[in-house]
Amino acid sequence: MRKFILISTGIAFLLTDLFADNLDIVKGLIQDFVSGNFTIAESLFTDQMKQALPPSKMKEVWNQIENQFGQFESIEGIKISQSGEYTVFDLFSKFQKSYLDILVTVDKNSKVAGLFFRPASRFYEIPPYAITSKFEIKKIEIGNEYKVPAELTIPNGKGPFPAVILIAGSGPEDMNESIGPNRPFEDIAYGLSSNGIVVLRFDKSTYVYAKEFESGQIKTDLENEYFKDALDGIEFLKSQSYVKNVFILGHSEGGYLDPAIAKMSDKASGIILLAAPARNLEDVMIDQFDYLISITKDSTETQQMKVMISQLEEIKAHKLKDSTIVMGAPASYYYEVDSYNPIDILKTLKMPVLVMQGGKDYQVTKKDYDIFKENFGSDDNFTFKWFEDLDHIFMKWEGIPSPDQYLVSGHVSDDVIKEIVKWINSNS
Repeated sequence: MRKFILISTGIAFLLTDLFADNLDIVKGLIQDFVSGNFTIAESLFTDQMKQALPPSKMKEVWNQIENQFGQFESIEGIKISQSGEYTVFDLFSKFQKSYLDILVTVDKNSKVAGLFFRPASRFYEIPPYAITSKFEIKKIEIGNEYKVPAELTIPNGKGPFPAVILIAGSGPEDMNESIGPNRPFEDIAYGLSSNGIVVLRFDKSTYVYAKEFESGQIKTDLENEYFKDALDGIEFLKSQSYVKNVFILGHSEGGYLDPAIAKMSDKASGIILLAAPARNLEDVMIDQFDYLISITKDSTETQQMKVMISQLEEIKAHKLKDSTIVMGAPASYYYEVDSYNPIDILKTLKMPVLVMQGGKDYQVTKKDYDIFKENFGSDDNFTFKWFEDLDHIFMKWEGIPSPDQYLVSGHVSDDVIKEIVKWINSNS
């Protein structure tokens, strides 16, 4: 989801249209290998590569890889670096038995000039604005019957400090909101704690107890997915002597539910909405699928998304049985969310609110940001920050937004961290 500032081998650069085009070439090359289309793969090579790695040799190498590591499954992350006139794509790749890095070098003419396989390396690196010597990390648990792992980052010193609890987006998210090689919540936690703010983040129950939710042992509803752990985390922070006050930071659906959590708790000093929907979630998701259909060339994927849109339309009309599963959740979950309106609750809250949105976000868009502004633009309790070149996870992206951008290694923008720090300090 981004065209991007990347920091890989010490070089930071923007992922321009040329890089994006070359990324498509690299992905096509891997697909040709997986499909056994080695003659087509050869057509992507430079003349020197064609001599060094003809189709018969490609087949031999790929068979050796699959015999040792199992069948290729997916690309989990991408790092991009520049070496003179060459661009190097480092693909963190999942095979059936293990992980490998596949390094593909592309020349200035968009021809593949190198191909190399090696044991997988660690992709995530802490952002440059995170100074780990300035804070302590503590592993804890929150929750009651179903406890979840959590991590505290506590600034050095006696305090008391302002504190933030991070509320993740939809689905089974870990405490870092890990996606591809990226960990946006870890970026935010380390960035804020480097600037004197306590941060608590936690694995969602749907991540830790996925089987229990799937089997029905734990009911799939907002109480179990969000509210219990969020409220317990706020209570924990408020009980700590080094905490001065508590802010709630929610991302995506987490931001959508921030107002409800703040109202239930009655102990928050303010809330931060990162890429938060302002509308009915089905409408937001239908817009997402409509956009993806507009940029998707694969007819099978297009048809699958049209089916999902039909299901979402049926949910909007309440035509599905409560037990019908749609994208991993029962229809009853969507019906519960339908009864919630963040705008209505925000109108009852008398606390500072920071609304942040990226212009390269195709999941939650300017349409939602504008609704917040229309309702609260003249309210002194509200602060609005728009970042034209940031995506859904607040990383830089310059081209057409697409799911590929989530695979590219990056960090939450330093500008976002600075704005959050400034806003928290001004309201503490």
